[in-house]
This record gives sequence, C-alpha cells and structure tokens, in this order.
Amino acid sequence: MSPPLAGGAPWPRIRLDLNESAYPPLPSVAAALQNEVGESHRYPDFLPDRTRGQIACHLGVVPERVTVGPGATGVALAALQCAVRRAAEAGVATPALLTSTPTFDGYPILARMVGMRFDTVDLDDDGGVDLDRLLTAITPETAVVVICSPHNPTGSVVEEGDLHRFLGAVPSHVLTIVDEAYVEFDERTPDLHRLIRNPGVVVLRTFSKAYGLAALRVGYGIGATELITDLRGHEVPFAVGRAAMAAVPVALDAELELAQRVRSMRGERDRLVDMLTHMGFRVLPSHGNFVFVPGAEGVAAGRMLRGLGIAVKECDAAGTRITVGDRSSTDHIIDALRLTSRSA
Repeated sequence: MSPPLAGGAPWPRIRLDLNESAYPPLPSVAAALQNEVGESHRYPDFLPDRTRGQIACHLGVVPERVTVGPGATGVALAALQCAVRRAAEAGVATPALLTSTPTFDGYPILARMVGMRFDTVDLDDDGGVDLDRLLTAITPETAVVVICSPHNPTGSVVEEGDLHRFLGAVPSHVLTIVDEAYVEFDERTPDLHRLIRNPGVVVLRTFSKAYGLAALRVGYGIGATELITDLRGHEVPFAVGRAAMAAVPVALDAELELAQRVRSMRGERDRLVDMLTHMGFRVLPSHGNFVFVPGAEGVAAGRMLRGLGIAVKECDAAGTRITVGDRSSTDHIIDALRLTSRSA
C-alpha cells in the first residue's frame, strides 16, 4: 500500500507514462467534436482526402505529398508494408528495420507484424541518435531506418545538417522514416520542405501529442509524391473517423492557442528538470513533452514513483521517462521522491 499524504489523503494515480498532453482539446476543437456526436451513426469519408488537403494546405505542400492514417503509427505501418514489398521485389528474404534503442515500443511490434527483423544500435552516452553508428549498421537486408527527432524516450534531437549528411549517405534501397511525433515541442524545427526533397524519406507527424488529440487516432506522413502514392495504397477505408476529420482543420487553425500551450509545457518541463536536478538526479536535455532520468538511478526513481501511484515509463535498464504534466503533477513527483528519500 502507498503511504498517505499529510492529513491522511491517499496518493492519487497520475498518468505520466504515455506522453499525453496535460491539456484537454482546445475549446474550439472540443466544440467541433461536440457537433459531431449527433452524426456518429454516419460513416466518415471513404478515404481521408479532405483531411489530406487541409493538412497539405497548412504545410504548404501539394496533397499528393501527404498520406493520412490512424495515428502516426498507422502511417508507419503502411511505410513498413511498402518497404517489405520492395525488399521482396529486390530478392531480399529477410528485410530489416534498423533504429536506435531504446525507442518507441511500437516499432518492434510493427516490424514483427510485417515480417521484418528488428535491428538496433545503441544511443550515444548522452541519449542521442548516433548517426555514424546507424550508417555503419546498414546492410543489404536493411529496408527501413527509423530516426526519431525529438527522440523518444530521451528527448534528444538530431541536428539538421547532420541529418542531411546522413540521408545523403543512405543507400538508395533504404527507406528512411523521420519520426517527428514531438516536433511541435522542438525549439528549432527542421525544414520540412528540404527533408522531403529526398525521394527515400517519409516524415511522420501526429495530432496525438501537442494537439492533445491522442484518442482520435489521426496522424500523417509527408514525402516525395512517388513514395507517398505508394504509401497511400495502404490507406484503410474509413480508418480516420468523423471526429478526427472534424477536429483536424479546427486544430490547425488554432495556432496561437497551440503555441501558448507549448510554451506552458516547456516552462513546466524546465521547472521539473530544475527540481529533479536540485534533488541530485541527472536529467537529459529534452526537446519533447517529457524528461528522461538515465541509468540505474533513473530506474530506481521510476519504481519509487510507480509505487506511490505515479505512472512513469521504465525503459529497461536505460532509465525512466517522465511525461511533463501540469504544475500539480510536477509537485506530486517531487513530493513523492522527497517522501521516499526521507523514508530510506
């Protein structure tokens, strides 16, 4: 049983393990969702062409460069399916996905679903993606390389110049997924238009994180027209629901409100880092809506927090990832760790 708070109040259960937004949907988005409730007996569009056009307009690209799916995970699955087929056509019996670990738990699952081997290299000592290590690990069987920036779970970013040098060295048979699920939290957003000039790159983005629409399951990929046409061949009919289709254009229009929420999250992230550092923890620099406490100390801290009803993400022996919540969530984290240290 968890120890009580002062006054006998029980410790609340706080979810800080899935990198969800600390905020509910923006008021304008919530109103659009409410309006859709009465139409729930109606199917959504057969394919998300309307949503594709809205996203493309927002990004300043043609719709032919955009594919939409049930979360960025759904788009990633389509990319792996295309890569497996291309590998088979090239005579590769056991295609592989290569990435840096620890990483998003979905990638090994997706690789297994499509029959890919899951090859990995370690992050560098500071939790960053080691591009040289990745490049050296590419083999003729490598069909896909995944680069997360900001990286989940450490929050590191790949410098834009380094990324382009890497892409220029990747063999032509390899598809590169640049996973930008947390890009809105990054202070220095890479030039999307420059990235998608590379015919072998698909950039993944989502409405689940900064936009706070995780339950709606809508994400998208951007790339060269030929590549995206291939991926669109795997768009599942009716996969993007009416609620998501109603929310997307309103969310895209609410740029000022979104920017304010991102600023608030960054401020709370800095506050959490400062408080953890003051307590003696090492915290890696983060450009996401989470922080990472590495090593055995991080694992131990994460287990303490979970024992006190605060859910955080343990990343094997690498450390613990803590989603940035609101001010109250941060206070609970620090109070819990202080209580544990006093009890030790």
